[in-house]
Amino acid sequence: MPLLEDIQLKQAELVRKITTAALMVAPMEAALPTTLTTYTAGPPPVIDLAPLPVGPPTYQDAGMVEKDGGFSFGNEWDMSETMALGFSDPVRRDILRNTTTLGFTALETKKLTQAMFYNVDLSGVAPATNTGEVAFNKPLSPASRYYRAYLIGQDGVGAQTIWMAVMFPRAMISETGEQTGNEETEYGYPMTLTATPDTDAGYAVRYMFGGPGWQSQLTAMGY
Repeated sequence: MPLLEDIQLKQAELVRKITTAALMVAPMEAALPTTLTTYTAGPPPVIDLAPLPVGPPTYQDAGMVEKDGGFSFGNEWDMSETMALGFSDPVRRDILRNTTTLGFTALETKKLTQAMFYNVDLSGVAPATNTGEVAFNKPLSPASRYYRAYLIGQDGVGAQTIWMAVMFPRAMISETGEQTGNEETEYGYPMTLTATPDTDAGYAVRYMFGGPGWQSQLTAMGY
C-alpha cells in the first residue's frame, strides 16, 4: 500500500512572489503588447523582456505603490444555482459573471495618478504660467474613462528571472479609497481597476508568464 509520502509532490521552487513590479497605463488608442518576452538565439540564447508597444500614445508608469499592500488581484464569481428535490446540493451551476480587479495604492502625486484617482481628463490642463499652479474640478456628471493597464511583475534575478504579467485592454477605475493627510501617513491614491471586455482585442484579461527562470521550470510546472 503506497504511503502519502510516495504519491505527494511538493515543489518549493514553484512558489512565486512579486518582488518588484510596474503598472503601465496608456490611453485606449495605444497598441496592445503581443508578447511578454523576446528570444535571441545567441550564443548564448537570451530571453528578454519585450519592449512596450511604440507610441504615440505611449505607456506611462503609474509609479511607486504601497509596499504592504502591493497589488491585490480580485476574482469575483456570480453563480446561478439549480436545486432539485431530494438533493441538498445544487445539481447545476451556471456562471453569470466573473469580474477581475486589480487594487493598489499609488504613492506618487502626478498627472497620471491624479487623472485616474479623480476620474478626470487632465490632457488639457496646464500649469499657470507664472506660479505653476494646477487646478481642476470634480465632474458634476462623471464619465466612465477607460485605459490600457499592463502590470508586469518580476520574481528572481539573472537566470532565475520570471516575469508574470496581466493585461487589461479596457480597464476602468471602479473604486477609490480614503486618502489620509498627516505627518505619519503618505498622501496616497488607493484605487481599484476593473477589467471590462475589449471587443476588438477579443478578451477582458490576458495573463502572460515568461523569462529564463520560467523556461527552466516548464517540466516541473507540468507544461
